[in-house]
Amino acid sequence: MLKAEVVEIGPEAISKNDPLLILFNETASIQLRRVSIVQRFSKTKDASYDIAAGDKISIDDQEYEVTYVGQLVKSNMEMIGHATLSFEKVPEKPQHNGIYLRPYTFPKIHVGSVIKYY
Repeated sequence: MLKAEVVEIGPEAISKNDPLLILFNETASIQLRRVSIVQRFSKTKDASYDIAAGDKISIDDQEYEVTYVGQLVKSNMEMIGHATLSFEKVPEKPQHNGIYLRPYTFPKIHVGSVIKYY
């Protein structure tokens, strides 16, 4: 299981019109931090950035099923803690850095929230 804590939420990170969250680790630039959720990963022995359809992601007590993972997610998560969580159906042309989740309910998230990838 991969686990991260939300350490910062940019002032433009959450939009009522866009059902997505842009995640980065603490190396994100000031410009990226404005529109992003900054996550700090916990180092565990079995932590893996291999996320696949059928896996689960939880934000605090809200659990989601992964329906699609873009081809750049693993390398981006390893290098800069980056992925875009989309709470919508997988479109015809999904994002290469996207993780699509169901249910399509936008989560409640705050500084201190725990994100688990399993």
